[in-house]
Amino acid sequence: MNHIELNKNNKKITFYGSNSVIESDKNTIDKLPLTGDEASDRLLIQKCIDDNNLKSSILYDGNTVYSFKKIVKEYRNLQKSGSLEKLTDKMYHFFTNACGDIAHYNVNGFKGYYNNSLRNLESQLLNRDTFIPRWHSDLDRIFKELKIGKYYSERENVDLDIVPINKLKPIIEDLGWKVKQTCGFWNFEQRESSQFSFKFSISTANNKATDIIDGLKYYYDNFDKDGYIRQLIELDEGHEFSVSDIVHDVETNLRLLSRLINEINYRCKNEALILSSYENDKNYDLDLELER
Repeated sequence: MNHIELNKNNKKITFYGSNSVIESDKNTIDKLPLTGDEASDRLLIQKCIDDNNLKSSILYDGNTVYSFKKIVKEYRNLQKSGSLEKLTDKMYHFFTNACGDIAHYNVNGFKGYYNNSLRNLESQLLNRDTFIPRWHSDLDRIFKELKIGKYYSERENVDLDIVPINKLKPIIEDLGWKVKQTCGFWNFEQRESSQFSFKFSISTANNKATDIIDGLKYYYDNFDKDGYIRQLIELDEGHEFSVSDIVHDVETNLRLLSRLINEINYRCKNEALILSSYENDKNYDLDLELER
């Protein structure tokens, strides 16, 4: 791969790519009011990369300057699918080089290691409190936006109610549950893996996503397992099922309900992160980052 260098304020900026691209990108970067303060310079270069759609791989004093828009956009796409199936080489190198991952043979080995799951990747790698030096301001900005690394705990504070409640319905159905909306309630039913119809209702009086999430948690936490088992035994007048079959059936449904709660909370949180993204916030001001 071809490369050229630009020296400004005793700092070396290197461009990798085709000759025509790196020469053009060098001229564009050369016009920036760089000062030699790496933290400020990297943010200016990052903004320039995004505003001008620069194609070169750009290194400032030997370390990559990452595009904010491209990295965030690709990560949001992974969040929407939950899968690493469409992981690009760009994101693979971002995860391995910028996020402190172990070496993998290639991108397919990386996908296999995390079982093709973004959730596994987040829980095993991206939730770590990764140290980012002050000068690596472009990377810190990305981490802050995606709420990964040292910002991962901020995901607990995301407002789930910015997610329209109807966006939860396909998630619920995708997890094997039937859900029907009636006046002020969502009626849940799990039948696919159950001998008995497992039904319950959740109030949606406020028409908010947290109505569903909190309602499911409350139902699960206060479920009278023993009482429900006795009720099923009494209903089985013909003794078609053994007590152990009924107990197994109830425990299976509770495991499925626990999975539903866990998964819907995770997916709803991801949707809220996407909706609240700085990328879509027209009021986002880079000057705030420069001041910080």
